[in-house]
Amino acid sequence: MQGICKYCLNGFTKNYRAQVFCSLLCANRHNNIRDVVLPHYYSNELAEFFGILLGDGEVQKYFARIYLNRIADREYVPFVKELARALFPGASVTAGERPARGTAEVQISSKEVCDHLKSLGFDARERTIPPWVYQSASFVRGVVRGLFDTEGSIGIKYFNGKRGKRFYKQLTITNSNRNILYFIESSLSKLGYRPTRNAIKNIYISNALDIERYADEIGSNNPKLRDKLMLNKIDDFVYGGLRRMVRHQS
Repeated sequence: MQGICKYCLNGFTKNYRAQVFCSLLCANRHNNIRDVVLPHYYSNELAEFFGILLGDGEVQKYFARIYLNRIADREYVPFVKELARALFPGASVTAGERPARGTAEVQISSKEVCDHLKSLGFDARERTIPPWVYQSASFVRGVVRGLFDTEGSIGIKYFNGKRGKRFYKQLTITNSNRNILYFIESSLSKLGYRPTRNAIKNIYISNALDIERYADEIGSNNPKLRDKLMLNKIDDFVYGGLRRMVRHQS
């Protein structure tokens, strides 16, 4: 694919469909002339974005990039892109796909944003949770939501028992970083959930009432997960274990 560089106007061969600059140097030169507004206060939105970045992101000198699954997360990409634009007005935010890698990528091209994310405590190697997150339970929930939306999955098991046809859900968050796993497990416990960790990289929520609470209190902005969270009927199978009426989805 051929393109015209948005900054120097020279022709170049694109590495991915949404590429608009011929080089990182041109991208940086272009974005340095933009007026970027940085958030001056911590917020639930910033906490969620930080969780997304911790799950599947990197911050370099001139750009921050979030990697998602190009198929499974296709409907989630617009949310991440708009969240980045809302948090950093004026910054160049683009989204594109790399079919050979199987990824969809949301990129913020701005040295100011990268410097700010690092000042907030983002460390690509350690991926520790910065102290400001613990200032508010809503910030903790935001980071957990961002991590679950990028690293999580929902499994469904079917049973034919005395109570009729039932299915059960299990929320799983998978990550190999010890700091992230400890944060998720300890935070969920402090919030009153009952997570289990019976594998090196996985944390589970299996209790039906905990899953119902999770859907109400933390939720998801990733459609592939949100739809399963709210699912309470599949054909003749009914979600079991709930003690109160919930919204049904056929």
